[in-house]
Amino acid sequence: MLRTLLRDRTSVVWLALIAATLASWTLGVGHGLPDQYAAVTIIVIASAKVHFVGRYFMELRDAPTALAAVFEGWLCVVTCVLIGMYLLA
Repeated sequence: MLRTLLRDRTSVVWLALIAATLASWTLGVGHGLPDQYAAVTIIVIASAKVHFVGRYFMELRDAPTALAAVFEGWLCVVTCVLIGMYLLA
């Protein structure tokens, strides 16, 4: 059963999203990093999660190239703005 589960791409992405959530939680709760590094890392992990949700669960990988490019551009801008706002605050 595990072998058939891992053959499906969305199942593998789902497992990666769970791992990313656990990594974010670990960084947010008890980490040895300075707060700025941890916060920026958590924002980047969240951005990667949004990317994978958009590509695999909102079917953007099969969408027209222009739509996928707009999504990726929006995600890059939002991630950069969030990191900039955090670092400048």
